[in-house]
Parts: sequence; C-alpha cells; structure tokens
Amino acid sequence: EVWVEAVETSDDIVEDERWCPQRQVKRIAVTSVIVLVISLIKGGSHGSRFVSCGSLGFWAVKLSTFPVLGYITWQIAKELVARHQLKEQVGYPYAKCEIKWTRHTASYYPTFCITAGIAAGLLGIGGGMLKGPIMLEMGLPPSVVSATAAYMLFWTTASTTIQFGIMGEMRWDYALLFFVVGGISSLFGQFVLGWAVAKYKKQYLITALITVVIGASTVFMGLSGAARTYQKYSHGQHLGAHSLCDLPVETVVGLAGQAFQPAFK
Repeated sequence: EVWVEAVETSDDIVEDERWCPQRQVKRIAVTSVIVLVISLIKGGSHGSRFVSCGSLGFWAVKLSTFPVLGYITWQIAKELVARHQLKEQVGYPYAKCEIKWTRHTASYYPTFCITAGIAAGLLGIGGGMLKGPIMLEMGLPPSVVSATAAYMLFWTTASTTIQFGIMGEMRWDYALLFFVVGGISSLFGQFVLGWAVAKYKKQYLITALITVVIGASTVFMGLSGAARTYQKYSHGQHLGAHSLCDLPVETVVGLAGQAFQPAFK
C-alpha cells in the first residue's frame, strides 16, 4: 500500500523495479524459516521431542504447511494483481518478455509450480529442474529463468540442509562432496556460459544447456532407480511401500539398500 501511494507515473514504476525488492527477499526468508520450523517440530522418521511419528499431532503439524503456504501464496498473488492493475492505469510500458500478472496468470502459474513441487517431492529431484521449463513456457528470457531457478534453489536447499543436519539425517561426507562439486560447476558454468552468450549474442545457449541437463538427469535418474531396485531385489529386500515411521535414521542408507557405500572411509 505504501508503494501504491508513492507511485504517480510509469517512470516511478520503472525506477522502483530497477532495484532489488527488499520486501520480497524478506518475505521469502521468513517463509523459509516457517517451513524449517514446521519441519523441525514434525521431525523425521522417529518424530521429534514435540510429537511422535504417526500421531495426531504429527499429522496436524505436517498438514499445517498447506494452509500456511497457501495463505502466503494468496497474499503474494493479490499484490501482483494489484501491481499489474496499477501499471495498466498509469500506462506502464511492458517489456516484450515481461509477465502481466492478471487474475488468470496469478492463479494458473502457481498451480503449475505446486504441481512441479509435488512431482519433485515424489521423484526425489530438485524442484528447480521442473521450474525451468515452466518459466520458459511463460516466455521469460533464458538468462532470467536460470537466475530465478538458482535463487529459488538457494532457499530450498539451505532450509533442507539445516533441517536434515539438525535431525541427524545428513550424510556429511556426501554433503561436502556435492557442495564442492556443485560450487565448482556453478562457477564454471556461470563464467563459461556467460562468456559464450556475451560473445555470440545467443540466448538459446542457456535454453540448450537447461534442456541437456534435464534430459541427462531424467536418463540417469531412471538408470539409478532401476539399479537400486535390482540391488534390493537381489538382496531380498522389501520393494513395496514403507511406513513413514519405520525407516532407519540414516535415510540415505535405507533408500539405497545394502549396496550403499559412503563417499569417504
């Protein structure tokens, strides 16, 4: 509301959007903390000091994320629609790839993202991998898609890492290995791909790289799943669904089977 009162012309909006939206950064930080707190109260496969796994309190805490995140999403969507309506009133010059947050888009795209999040949780992959194609379908430039996906990934991975670390379910040898490999790969990709895009003026290079990464991940995820299933079958392990409360503390070992080997000995 303060922002709305301060805006008089489209130039005011252009000037305002030149800067990092501090309010939105604080909002996503608070949202991440809320999700982290809910996860810690719920606990892992053995519950927590607050609730026992499988109890009524456990499910109440677990399901509380839906109304909490639903309310936050509704508030953000309402603000985006109001901002779009104000832009229309002052004659704001929309860029070619800029999203117009009408009531339809403010409900349509969040539904897509929720579906992507559910699919990512069921498949055990990063939601950013699925958000990329969604944002490309929205018409955003590949550079914006890449930066936005990385920004979202930062908050989700930070929250999840802290959660698993506190609950004692983190394989720190794997975490260290993946952190180093991921950091080096990110820096390499940032500089090399940035140089290639700047030199050849080809934004599609980012799209091509996203396509290759998603395609390769899909193939390797299928091969990995088939290999784990075969190993469990060979060792006579149960292949059906498990209860949420009967997995061992070291979740990675429980999911990978007896053939699991730590990264470092």
